[in-house]
Amino acid sequence: MVDFDGADAATMLLAGTLVTEWANKGSYGGKATGSGTARPNFGTRTMGTLPTLDFSGSNHMDMSAEVMNLTAAPYSLFEVWDNDLNATAAILTLGKNSGGTVRTGCQVDVGNVDNRIYQYSGATAISDPNAPESDGPTITQLRGTTSLAYNYINGITRGGANGAPTYGAMSTWRIGGDPANTGSRWNGIISQIVGYNRVLTIDECALVLGFLAWKWGLQSYIAGEWALKDPRTNARLLNMVAFGDSFTALDYILDPNKRWTNIVATRMGRLVANAGIGGQNSSEVTQRSIDDVNYTDRGHIFFCGTNGPGAGHTVLGDIQAAVADLAPGTKFLILPSFNSSNETVGTAGYNNKMANNAAVAAAFPDNWLDVRSMIIALQAPGQPYQDSGAYADDVVGIALREDGLHLNETGVALYAGFIGDWLIADGW
Repeated sequence: MVDFDGADAATMLLAGTLVTEWANKGSYGGKATGSGTARPNFGTRTMGTLPTLDFSGSNHMDMSAEVMNLTAAPYSLFEVWDNDLNATAAILTLGKNSGGTVRTGCQVDVGNVDNRIYQYSGATAISDPNAPESDGPTITQLRGTTSLAYNYINGITRGGANGAPTYGAMSTWRIGGDPANTGSRWNGIISQIVGYNRVLTIDECALVLGFLAWKWGLQSYIAGEWALKDPRTNARLLNMVAFGDSFTALDYILDPNKRWTNIVATRMGRLVANAGIGGQNSSEVTQRSIDDVNYTDRGHIFFCGTNGPGAGHTVLGDIQAAVADLAPGTKFLILPSFNSSNETVGTAGYNNKMANNAAVAAAFPDNWLDVRSMIIALQAPGQPYQDSGAYADDVVGIALREDGLHLNETGVALYAGFIGDWLIADGW
């Protein structure tokens, strides 16, 4: 971890207000150094209520090699700053390898165009030409994954604000400018730089953003989970992700608020990511869960197996593989395959799906919720949606179906309620 804290005078070697050394509080150790008239000032300005470092456009600090592991592989980097200039290009930080190729960096008002922010993971710019704030105060975040690097501004990333990363170690890293020259040096405040040499999850990123925002008095500027609550005094709640097929995606329900993931999210006051893709079978859904790096620390809900469970296809094996890939202690819930109106009792499709459901239920009895059977039970004589024909055929009746397979908004709301009841009872 890299952590340069602009409020912590104990990490600095000062000559009056001039900063000669700025120590990294993170696990890598090392320090940034300055000399002569290039040194920034400490404590002459504040961000929120805290003292910070002020760069005048002629200052910079260079980092020692101890922190250079940061960019060798996917990483996450947060920088807290305020830019005194307007529509004038300035470099916040820039790191290069021994050949002079950029490995990481942040530049604002690129080309002297206001609100144009570039971040770098390798030499290619990860650009955001429509950033909401380039003059600041701002928290920028570069989130690098294996295939994409994302440019976040105050917790927001937009379509197009990402690009293909290139990873490799740095040999120089300058705070407030380019290590190869003294042009476009920073004019403004640099309050904190926090970096991790791994991909943070979406929720970890939100937590770090929230911590930095509330520490520096920038909470009104940010978007996301912690915009209205301070993570220093509020417990982190367990968010969820739902991997599934069309029964999770529910693209045919035009109002997102009526999809079960959003109904459950609203009820529980949590985030529920909808990772449903229509038409996928359980093998495809499982592979997406295994490949995922965004939600590994969330509770997982698996809702798949409706597509492709023909003879010889084992939904159980896919679910077992998905569960085996979860981090130890991860909470998870498994939902059943649904049969269509043509897959009535005794048909091959019915028999295959019910066999898969029974196998998964037997393997994971404490993590299984058969919302299909619970819906069917509501169609029994005397129940709210009684339908003797559908009940006898063990299918969802027309009153609760959108088409021959999928449930309508009423049916979706019913199983959303069952899911929410189970999650609450299980202590999620």
